[in-house]
Amino acid sequence: MIKLLHGNDEFSTKEKLENLIGDKKDPELDLNIVYSANVSFNNYKEYIHTISLFGGRRILVFHDLVSKIIASKSDDWKDFIEVTLNKPNVNEVIFVESKEINLRSNKVSNISDMSEIFLFNIPTGRGSWEKIKLWIAERQKFHNINISQAGVNKLIDLIGSNYRYLDNELIKLSNYKLDQIIDDKDVEIMVSGIRESSIFELIDSILEKNIISASKLLDQMISNGQNFFSIQQMLSRQVRLIIMTQNLIQINDPKEIQKKIQVNSSFAFNKILNQSKQFSNKRMKDILKNLLQLDIDIKSGNKTEKEILEKLVYIL
Repeated sequence: MIKLLHGNDEFSTKEKLENLIGDKKDPELDLNIVYSANVSFNNYKEYIHTISLFGGRRILVFHDLVSKIIASKSDDWKDFIEVTLNKPNVNEVIFVESKEINLRSNKVSNISDMSEIFLFNIPTGRGSWEKIKLWIAERQKFHNINISQAGVNKLIDLIGSNYRYLDNELIKLSNYKLDQIIDDKDVEIMVSGIRESSIFELIDSILEKNIISASKLLDQMISNGQNFFSIQQMLSRQVRLIIMTQNLIQINDPKEIQKKIQVNSSFAFNKILNQSKQFSNKRMKDILKNLLQLDIDIKSGNKTEKEILEKLVYIL
């Protein structure tokens, strides 16, 4: 058996890997986890041809070895395919790659023929929202919970596309309301996703043209599973609230303004109020206009999500 798992969705990859390995406590299982940094071709041959001393299953899991072979400029790995094909039948080999690899590379061009391939990528770009919703629907069955459509949308809005974080929150929600429908308000209460404070900090950094700070905050959001669409939605919402507050500032009654813009959190409202006084109405409208244009550019195919994310701080 030869398997290849690749793609940037580490949660689904790990889950599939655990499923393939089975019970790690099995006394007849000889499991070997090998990382590519420590492997030469001779090491690989030794691993691949050694038979288990226990007489049971011998599983070899090689992490990021295929991408290492593709990137190699030497001929050390030229016999990789042949050696792999001639392994003892009792040895099971699983290649795990943290990113999607080029299966057409000359160095591993036959790997598709000799392996069962599994691709796990985090959804991005057009259609990603629906793919995440379908994934959540499957995980709801797994965790035996029922979340309303509004609750699912709120969950994606707060967490983004990071399946590990999403699954952690689904586990929390499954213990929150047993045998009851979980709605968007429940999700708002329970979920520990990207909080308003991060968005306020990002807006502050963008408005102050603090490129270093804004870039760091954006990187943190992306590493926490946010994609362009979720970041754009959160930024647009906060900018709209700032514009609404600026238009109501003549009321001169903070509590009345807070009521009209429908922000319950005192912390959030005070940040909005301060930002509405610090920056001009024209500046806020320009940012909102740019955010909407970026959204159109991606959806129309003029720019990729990656291109936008790399330039987001500078464009605004």
